[in-house]
Parts: sequence; structure tokens; C-alpha cells
Amino acid sequence: MILTSGVVFTVACLGVVSAQLTFADNKVVTYPPYVPVKRGAYIVELEHSKAGPSIAAYTASFNSISDVWVSSQFSTLFNGLAVSTSDSIGATQLASVQGVKRVWPVRYHRLPYRMSATNITYPYLHQPTGVSRTLHELGLNGKGIKIGIVDTGVDYTHPELGNCWKTTDCPWQYGADFIGDKFDSSSPNPIIIPNPTPMDCDGHGTHVSGILSGQGPNVYGVAPGATYGMYRVFSCPVNGNVASTDDIILRGIEAAYQDGHDIISLSLGGGSWPEDPISVACSKLVKKGVVVVAANGNNGANGLFTAGTPAVGHGVIAVGSVDNWNITGAIAEFTTPQGSRPVLLSTPGSDRYPFIFEADVPVVAPVDSSGSPLGCVGYSVSLSGKIAVIQRGVCSFAQKAAAAQAAGAIGVVVYNNVAGTLSPS
Repeated sequence: MILTSGVVFTVACLGVVSAQLTFADNKVVTYPPYVPVKRGAYIVELEHSKAGPSIAAYTASFNSISDVWVSSQFSTLFNGLAVSTSDSIGATQLASVQGVKRVWPVRYHRLPYRMSATNITYPYLHQPTGVSRTLHELGLNGKGIKIGIVDTGVDYTHPELGNCWKTTDCPWQYGADFIGDKFDSSSPNPIIIPNPTPMDCDGHGTHVSGILSGQGPNVYGVAPGATYGMYRVFSCPVNGNVASTDDIILRGIEAAYQDGHDIISLSLGGGSWPEDPISVACSKLVKKGVVVVAANGNNGANGLFTAGTPAVGHGVIAVGSVDNWNITGAIAEFTTPQGSRPVLLSTPGSDRYPFIFEADVPVVAPVDSSGSPLGCVGYSVSLSGKIAVIQRGVCSFAQKAAAAQAAGAIGVVVYNNVAGTLSPS
């Protein structure tokens, strides 16, 4: 973020804006060249003053300036306006208006669009994350809680997401579309035609919704009993990108707040600072008692100061994936006629039965009754008192272990069928 100085210029205007505009020093924010911004579009942050002009008065005054148009006004969580200008008007001139605190270029937010080759589910993750205990032992399923999701929309027709929209007993009781299907961030003037409902045409928001609200039987969310709202602020995939802008996201956030949600989730963002308009809005949400959860970004490998907005907002819960450089496992010493060799094992699949033996145990690499090292169809030979080394693939780890146990094995080591480590469960 770079603050630049402004210059004096004169316009004919009404209301709170005087004819002679003041010097706009340190009010204009510019982004590095690699940050995509919308040409001729700005977020104008206004000073907070109870005795000052109303947001309506500011709107009228900016609209009275030649070649300036107010497209949105914000007064609930962010005090400011979204404005568009011709090429003859820039951020410095806008910042010169009395009462302006800061002027931000409107950024594009883009989600890379990638289709998954396969359907992937990880039901076992509810165990290490504590979700299973929360749901089943404590009986906390989110009932009575309202959760707003600001994202790409939701496929509410999905059978495991309710297959409904704002009907009786439907989990989806709130939400709206703020962007539509025709928005193209490569266009100088992207088309915004919101749809009647926030139907997802990308999949990202539906994925987030499954994590939260999945009803089963294949996907169970962490809060299937909650009431939900979806605020669609991203476009359909166009030219490999799913896009939005700062002002559209702000409208979605304000709508989610006005609907009275207890928690608001935003799996979006980009590198910025707590003073960023979206961060300011989310910080204000927290002050108003709303729990705000935001993605910390996907650029951690690039080093410090790569966390995204609004995750950097004050009081916002920033969530990111962490890969531990230290592999938590154990070393097993394998002795063969060719010598001994230590092998790194993953964390055992069960806490109840540690992979520890009082004495040396014979290790075999058997083939199952079909002649395969995959161990999916049972064994015709005895594995009594032995550890079976079995290749990963085709069937589940549980099936492999059960087949080996039925043949008398006292342990199973599964080795990967591709390069890399794995953690069977």
C-alpha cells in the first residue's frame, strides 16, 4: 500500500463540497502494479462525524460533480461511497473533497477456477478436528444460530444441502445475488445483473456450504442444524477466473449483517492491511458482536505480510491451512538378509493399539487370494503372528487391515503406490 499526495483543482458543485477543493495530502491509496484494479472506480472513505453531513448529502454532492457517479453508498459497517469517474477525474481530485478520509481504487478479487478430477471426501477429519465430539457427544449442531456466507453462491438444490430455498424448515432462509452471471473482469465495464437467487455457477461457495451445513449421508457439515444465508458476490467462471470487486463484496457483507447473522464466513480475500475497506467493515462487524471468520489467503509460501483482507481485520478469526515441517510418526527398524534399514512410519491409524511390539516380529509382503499385493479380497495363507506389508490402492485401509487380521496378522504397514507420504486412517 502506497500513499500519494494530491493536487488542488476546481469544480462546480453543491452541498458539502466547496467550489475550491482542498489539498489531498496522504489520502490516496495506490496498489502495486500487479494488483488488478477497475479503471475509473474508487471507494471513497468518509470521516466519521455525528455533526457532519449525512451519507445522502455526500452522495448528492459527489453526483453533482461533472464526470463523477455514485454507484453505492455504505453507512452501516463502512462509512463511504463507491464512485465511478471518467478519465478526466482521478483519485487525487476525489480525495480533495472536504470530509474525505481516504480514497481506494476498486480492486478485482479473482478466484482461480479449477475443476476437480474426482469427488473427494474426508469424513475422518471430523475426528482430529473435534467436530465429531461436538456433534455427537455434546449435541451441538448449530441449532438456533444464524450463519451468513459471503461467497460464489450455493447450489441449494443439492440433496445434502437441503434441496430448498427459503421454504419452511429449509436451512437457507436468507441471502441474495449481488453480481449475476455476466460479470467479466476483463471488460472495461463489467455487466452486473443479479439473479433472483444466489445459485452457484462456480462451486466454491457450495463447497464452503457443504463444510458448514452438509446434511449427509455422504457429507456432514460442522453445523447442520444452523440457519443459513448465502450472499453471492462472485461471477461465473470467465476466461479462467471467477471475479468480484471491493464494492460488490461490501454490499454482500452489509446485507449479511442486516439479516442478523451471528456468524459471517468469508472464504475470500487478497493481500492488504487492516485499513482496507473490506477489513474495516469486518472489524466493525466484530465490534457489533458478530463472529467473523475469513480465509487467511493462499500465499503463505511467499513470506511475511501475505495474509489477506479481511482476515487481517481487527478481531477477525483468520483461518489457514498449516503443513507441519516436522512429520509426526515413528521409526521402524526392518532387518532383511541384505541388512537393517530404518523406515519412517506415519502416525498409527488407532490410538487404542499403538504400533509397538515387545520383541522382533516377522514382516511379510503377502499377495491376496487373487494374486495381488493390494490385499483387498482376503488371504489363502496364514499371516498368524506377522506384520503384513500391503500396497495402497483400490480398497480402503480398513478393508486391507480387516483382511490381514482375518488371516492372523498382528499389524499392517501400508506403503504408498505413488511418490510421497500418506497417513492411513
